[in-house]
Amino acid sequence: MAEEQHRFTNRLVHEKSPYLLQHAHNPVDWYPWGDEAFRTARDKDRPIFLSIGYSTCHWCHVMEKESFDDPAIADLMNQTFISIKIDREELPEIDSLYMEFAQSMMSGAAGWPLNVILTPELQPFFATTYLPPQSRHGLMGMRELITRIKDIWHGEEKEKILTQADRIVEAFAAAVHIKGDELPSSDQVDDAVDLIYKTADPIYGGMMGAPKFPIGYQLSFMLRYSAKAQDSRALFLVERTLDMMHRGGIYDHLGGGFSRYSVDERWLIPHFEKMLYDNAILAQTYLEAWQMTKRNLFRQVCESILQYIMRDMTHPAGGFFSAEDADTEGEEGLFYTWTNDEIYQVLGEDGKLFCEFYDITPDGNFTERSVLNTKESLEEFALKKGIDSHTLNEQFQDQAHRLWHAREKRIHPLKDDKILSSWNGLMIYSLAKAGCAFNNQAYLDAAVKAATFIRNNMWVEGRLFRRWRDGEVMYAAGLDEYAYMIRGALSLFEADLGTDWLEWAVEMTRILKDHFKEVGGAYYLSDGKDENLILRKCQFSDGAEPSGNAIHCENLLKLYQLTGQEDYLTAVEDVLKAVKKYLDTYLLGYAYHLMNLLHFYHRKNPTIVVALNDKHQYESEIRQLLNQSFIPHQAVVWYHPGDRRLEELIPALAEQKPQSGKTTLYICYQGVCQKPMTEFSEMIQAIHDL
Repeated sequence: MAEEQHRFTNRLVHEKSPYLLQHAHNPVDWYPWGDEAFRTARDKDRPIFLSIGYSTCHWCHVMEKESFDDPAIADLMNQTFISIKIDREELPEIDSLYMEFAQSMMSGAAGWPLNVILTPELQPFFATTYLPPQSRHGLMGMRELITRIKDIWHGEEKEKILTQADRIVEAFAAAVHIKGDELPSSDQVDDAVDLIYKTADPIYGGMMGAPKFPIGYQLSFMLRYSAKAQDSRALFLVERTLDMMHRGGIYDHLGGGFSRYSVDERWLIPHFEKMLYDNAILAQTYLEAWQMTKRNLFRQVCESILQYIMRDMTHPAGGFFSAEDADTEGEEGLFYTWTNDEIYQVLGEDGKLFCEFYDITPDGNFTERSVLNTKESLEEFALKKGIDSHTLNEQFQDQAHRLWHAREKRIHPLKDDKILSSWNGLMIYSLAKAGCAFNNQAYLDAAVKAATFIRNNMWVEGRLFRRWRDGEVMYAAGLDEYAYMIRGALSLFEADLGTDWLEWAVEMTRILKDHFKEVGGAYYLSDGKDENLILRKCQFSDGAEPSGNAIHCENLLKLYQLTGQEDYLTAVEDVLKAVKKYLDTYLLGYAYHLMNLLHFYHRKNPTIVVALNDKHQYESEIRQLLNQSFIPHQAVVWYHPGDRRLEELIPALAEQKPQSGKTTLYICYQGVCQKPMTEFSEMIQAIHDL
């Protein structure tokens, strides 16, 4: 009966992706990516209109309402094209490939929605992002685009277009780079840091200009650089950025978590969608900043992110959902913003001070409503008001909690509840690390439950899959899925949550070696089995998420530290040699590879083995020392003598058992261990010196 209420229904109604389902009742005759669409395009000799987006994309929603829901425009599309809709989060290698094509064909920046016109052989010849329905403000309209493409396809220009499309693909195929002969120089780390200083915003943090994206992994790189080089400027930049992001509207001061980016340089007005990957990465960054500085604010922000994810973004069986939308009731940011009257309705006259601190004004800072943000620290505000900061903090926390409860009664933004193995890997890592650092069992339990969900539902016949939703697992995993999940599994092993996580990480690493890696080179994004992928890419640059090659390079370095197997280090060198070409031209696009360079060239990277005696002597004390300190690039093994599976994976443990029946600490560098320590005072000093 529900379907009869819709005037139009297309093939996307049978899909699981929330994004594709948003378009299931457009009058456009959409196809999902697949053989039926390609075959139809060839049979009817029609160009393909490939439209790529994601469920929380604001401009995707705008284009749908203006064009794809317009029966007249849809009719023109149906006459001219075979139209294909893709959720970029389900098929990231398709998105990445056609985004790269688009960037070469467009004069401006590419983004989403991404609309690419293809030949029936899937070769691109035109690309654009958002288009209005009719031409305006210098933008071509959808109607004009359709007419222009139709004229080209049925006119004398068609052969020229086909030749051009073929040459575009040939040029990109020739440019695929996966091997190198020479390792990057360690000097490039210093060069990158100098470049970051030149482009950094000393007032608001991050990079200068707008829009501003919270690039958490770049801040993690700077933290590691600060620790290794004893450079206080790097730490200043990290602290300034994290402080100002927390003050800004990009941070949800009521519910926790961060929006995807801000449209201004002050982090004030966000693009309100919240993504799992952003929050996973930022939780790690705030955690590491707390480990290094012990500033309580950083711990609070990290915990607020994790509480948001566990409260609002977790499937009952354990996996983490992907995103929350920016729009509610067709209005961007409506769920998150407030008027003065709405605040006073909840807080009464006590809300006056709250409004002043959180910049909620009668005129508003966002379409007559206000995005909560703070122009000064709570301590500065309390001093100015002559109020004890502790008392004021408790008051504001209570008021924020009351406002959050009131906000919960509003219509919530759409939640993209598909579960992606890649983004889950990122969040599992952050939860495991925070659980250890804060001695929070709930975080560790959530990390294990999510990883178990992935292994039970998305690990099928010895292979990882990309997406699960509503009982359906789909799409063979690519490099990013494997790399992120390996990293998550290794974090569970280092948290002493079971040898089976190390075994799984080793098994997934073997799959990447056998099916994704070029001999003597780096890793492709895909395993090469998809016949409809016209070009097999190898990607090194970071985007919103770190490069899969870079993350897996980190995994390989960790596995080398844990096991001592030289094959892992050789694979690291293969990746670093391949990325050198890009580091030589644009350092800032490869921050995660630079983090690996720090790891690779700074040979004092400890492997710490804690061989526990039967009484688990000093266990909690050693955990606290290791987990609450910022020790870049450490690898930790909690060895329970008698763990035969672990001894097979790490043969060196045969020589690293408890001495004289006491818990024994071993600190090793490149397979060479220092004198075993059984006295706790020695352990404290040794860990302090790391």
